[in-house]
Amino acid sequence: MVLAEGRWAWWNQYGSVPIATCARRAKAAARDGLRGVIVKWGYQEARMAFAEAGGAWATERYVYPNQPEVEARRLAADMAAGARFAVINAEIEWEPLGPEPMQRFIGEFWRRQPTAELYASVDTRGGRLSLPYQRVLAEHVAGWLPMIYPKAFRPRRPAGYVAPAFRDCLDGKDFGGKPVLPTLQTYDRIGAEAVRAQVAEVRRRGLAGCQAYTIAHATDEEWQAFTKRSDMEAIEDLRRDFKQFVWQHGIGHAVAAAFLRAAAHALRNEPLPEELQDALRRIIR
Repeated sequence: MVLAEGRWAWWNQYGSVPIATCARRAKAAARDGLRGVIVKWGYQEARMAFAEAGGAWATERYVYPNQPEVEARRLAADMAAGARFAVINAEIEWEPLGPEPMQRFIGEFWRRQPTAELYASVDTRGGRLSLPYQRVLAEHVAGWLPMIYPKAFRPRRPAGYVAPAFRDCLDGKDFGGKPVLPTLQTYDRIGAEAVRAQVAEVRRRGLAGCQAYTIAHATDEEWQAFTKRSDMEAIEDLRRDFKQFVWQHGIGHAVAAAFLRAAAHALRNEPLPEELQDALRRIIR
């Protein structure tokens, strides 16, 4: 399990929704399982707003290959300031280059933050995963955050255009066994239906998480489409979180299963079966 699993959002300076409103959105969505916000490096006001709203925050930087050590130090500084993890956003400037600039970035970042989780936000369409800089990333990242932007990739929006966007970015790709946590489009007025379709595709594929790009671009309807979970989704997320808790704290499987069943009944507002009540009483005693 990795820190970026579950549902996250991104924030950058280009969205039209004010920072204070975004912070309120994030705080309210935490009740539906939003785990935190990935904040563009260098925007301390936004970072503080999300932290004060009670949520986790991570850091992201669009990095340039002409100054890899500088870029690494920037992300490392945010890790030292409390970011949960770091995201390197590396795109077209890196594509014609060999591996050295990315190797320099990775070396400097690990020198300063040797235990941090680093994620790759990249375009994985076509054969890009075989490019030298992405192969370097493949050796070191904790997971991939592939950009899946259906409206941007298919601006005419043919019928059923969301699923092909996922296929282009994910199918037949070698992610080296690392977690794949797609970045979903919530900008450019893509619409709530398309957002719901993207979230449904993440679920259908059994992926462990995704993010909304971005919380400050999404309309109210698009944001609700991303954050609102069904009862079944809430139970699945609870099961995942509880498994992580059990793994971290060494709780016995029988005890964990009893509490997980009880939580599922509570989420559905159902009374606990008698046999489950008896099992919980024995555990509490």
